[in-house]
Order: sequence, then structure tokens, then C-alpha cells
Amino acid sequence: MQLNNNREARLLSLLLFFFILVPSSARAQMPDSALFERHLHVEGADTLPYLLYRSDAAVHGEAQPSLVVFLHGAGERGNDNCQQLRHCVSHFLADTVTARYPFLLLLPQCPENQRWVNTDWRLGSHRMEETPTPQLLSVMTLVDSLKNTGAIDSTRSYICGISMGAFGVWDALQRHPETFAAAIAICGGGDPAYASRMKDIPLYIFHGDRDKLVKPLRSRQMYRALKNLHSKDLHYIHYPDLGHLCWDRAFSTPGLFQWLFSKQKQ
Repeated sequence: MQLNNNREARLLSLLLFFFILVPSSARAQMPDSALFERHLHVEGADTLPYLLYRSDAAVHGEAQPSLVVFLHGAGERGNDNCQQLRHCVSHFLADTVTARYPFLLLLPQCPENQRWVNTDWRLGSHRMEETPTPQLLSVMTLVDSLKNTGAIDSTRSYICGISMGAFGVWDALQRHPETFAAAIAICGGGDPAYASRMKDIPLYIFHGDRDKLVKPLRSRQMYRALKNLHSKDLHYIHYPDLGHLCWDRAFSTPGLFQWLFSKQKQ
């Protein structure tokens, strides 16, 4: 009997070790891909897989849906049109979100060895290139297409991203500030020289202070540049106890989705 108790105690200790040390984002179950429409966007020699999700409120309601673009990180690149579901997407599928807000969720997948933005994420700064990457250009083409066909409310487009995807968020805002009504950037960085273009866009910025992959300085740079321009709806949240994998904590911020879906382009 004592042997069984000891074995159970060791098993419990191992389970506790797993849940304490392994980030929640790594443990989260991927959403069922059957919930999403699968598509391919082809532009010249470039192909961009993407998924579309329609919230319950968009399917069953009469209101024209808003659009949420979610840009994944480097680890989800490929062409299976599935791996972009690995991190954070489940937050948008929560009953409290999908039943309340009519929206389309656009989930593009960046091809292997490509990036939303051509920059070394480890650097302390970068300059925005003259032209966007083909991958980000394809994303913006999709957004324009959804608007032009009347599939979405053109005044309620939002963009969110984590890590490599957050660099894409900043780049999209710098190039197309007229497109997005609000944005969420988690563990990324942009070019402060273009802050004036997006100073009127409501924005949440998140970063873990212990991040060893993308310097927390990158988020602080953008926050300070926008703050100096008197951006009004600007929020910067940093986590002293977290590193790069702070995404789930960020998307669990109370009131975040209510804030996001309340924004409308004037």
C-alpha cells in the first residue's frame, strides 16, 4: 500500500512539474480545423494558404461582421493550412466571444522560410523596407477583397499578431493605417519613424520582460514613439515574470475583446 502511495505521489509531482514549467500556450489543444473554411490565395508565383472562421453571431445574426486578421509566429509556418491554429486562436473561439460578436477570423499561413517582415527579430531596431513582403502583400489583398465584396463591415477591421506576426502587425499599420480600426501586437517591433502614420489607431501592446527572442525594447520603442505623439487609446502591458511565451496571458486580459470589437474607423 505504501508503494502505491509513493508511486502516486511521484506521478502527481511530475504532473505538477509539467503544468508549472510548460507554458499554457504549448499545452493548449488546437482548435478543430473542421470549424474553418480552407482557401488558397495565389498571386503570381506566390501562394498563401489561409483559413476563415465565421463566429456564431456572424452566422446567426443580421449584423454585417467585422474582420479580425491574426498573424501567427515563426513556428507555425508551412503549407499545411493548419499549424496557424496552434497558438491563441482558441481565445477567439470561446463561447463568450463567438456568440457575442459577429466577425470573420482570417488566419493566413506564412510559407516555410518566409516572414511577414524581412528583419532579424533579435535586433534592437529595423527600418521599414520600401515594399512589403509578398506574404504580407497577399494578406492585405485578401483584406481588400473582403471589403470590396461587402463581406465585412469596412469600418471594423482589426489586426492581431504574436512574435513574427506582431512584426507583421506593425508593418501593416505603418503601411495601411487607413485600413484598421484597432490592433494588438504581442512580442514584436516596428519602425518608430512611421509612428505618426498610426498614432490615431487604438492599440494594445504586450511583451514579457524576460523575452530572450525579441527584445522587450522593441515594444517599448513603439509605445514611447506613439506616446510622444499623444496617442489616446494606447495601452502597453509588460509581464515581469514572463518571457516570449506571454501570448495566452495577453489574450486573457479582462475586457480585451470588448475593447477590440468596440472600435470603428471614422
